[in-house]
Amino acid sequence: MNSGLRNSSPKTLAEVLTPFSVGEFTQKYFGKRFFHSPGTPGRFAGLLPWSDLNQLLRHTRLDVPRLRLMQEGKAVPPESFITYQASRRRPDLRVPRLRSASLTKHLRDGATLIVDAVDELCQPVTELAEDMECALRTRIQVNMYAGWRRSHGFDLHWDDHDVLILQVSGRKHWKVYPMSRAHPLPQDNTRKFPPPDAPLWEGLLDDGSMLYIPRGWWHVALPLDEPTLHLTVGLHNRNGTDLLSWFGERLHECAAVRQDVPRFASEEEKAEWLGRLRDAFLDAWHPGLLDEYLTHLDTRSQPRPAFALPWAATPDGLPPDDSTFDVKWVVPRPVEMARGEDGAIQMICLGRRFRFDPAARPLLDLLTAARVCSLNQLAQSADLDRNIVRTFLRELADAGLVTILCHPPQ
Repeated sequence: MNSGLRNSSPKTLAEVLTPFSVGEFTQKYFGKRFFHSPGTPGRFAGLLPWSDLNQLLRHTRLDVPRLRLMQEGKAVPPESFITYQASRRRPDLRVPRLRSASLTKHLRDGATLIVDAVDELCQPVTELAEDMECALRTRIQVNMYAGWRRSHGFDLHWDDHDVLILQVSGRKHWKVYPMSRAHPLPQDNTRKFPPPDAPLWEGLLDDGSMLYIPRGWWHVALPLDEPTLHLTVGLHNRNGTDLLSWFGERLHECAAVRQDVPRFASEEEKAEWLGRLRDAFLDAWHPGLLDEYLTHLDTRSQPRPAFALPWAATPDGLPPDDSTFDVKWVVPRPVEMARGEDGAIQMICLGRRFRFDPAARPLLDLLTAARVCSLNQLAQSADLDRNIVRTFLRELADAGLVTILCHPPQ
């Protein structure tokens, strides 16, 4: 990939939102209303250039539903552009292989190419998604959409999650409509709540521009008979039904909650049981419950896969030359550190509780703030011997808290 493109592509949510700030976005728009932000050509070009897409299609074993072709709201039959070969050792296992000529013909005839979760396949998109998850504290998935003709891929629809549209190349004409049902859920019937007649906004999304659409807002994207590629960043926020499910699990300590529903009881017995359920609910419900739930989500969030081979699999776990690598903090959400009664530093993340010697606090502060540090920076932050720092880093890597980033050879 062209290094100039890569260096110019945004790596953080703050860079994507410019000239808006992250605080302005979360306070004024996030989950509330859409906005369109014009940009400069090439602003997002380094995230997924056409050359990288070609390499991805060539070297990645893709199959439906991850790779799809859509045209005028209908899926193109996958057997028309994918062939399946039986594995020699596993005859029951079908191995997909893209038929490049057939797939390209569908695109030439107006189909839209979709690749889901490109944040797992493309490093620049991965890095941006990691920063977005840390900033917005929600699950992120990035899908790619590419079109060539005037046929649209999807009909007018709404998504069950917020989306940030990043126009990487070309242009598309968008129409955005308000919600017809407030904060709809995936199972809601769209026929019962049809879209409004007139769009709230419509216009061209140019190369480098961005569009934010909250959950439930209707929208449609129309190609313009030219190559166009955009990334849809899905922001999968939790809602009230998720909190209530979590809250229900917390009530399992109550015998009335665990009791069978008294189907054949008298009316008096049914009323008494419902009263016990209500009391259990009200006793456990308190003003700080939402913060507890958000902490629950943050402390159990899992990192994306990270590998540092060959060194991570060696007995030392690190390259022998300290100047050839950096250390990356991979915990996806912000963490809080507290000092226990014995003076130890305590931290809850990745669904586990960690305890550290007080001398490790400066290293942990630097890692969680900067996220990527050199061993030299870490050693200086705590005024510790480099060998001690190396040992500590191996322990952090074994716990899944950090990974090693080896510098490319000169």
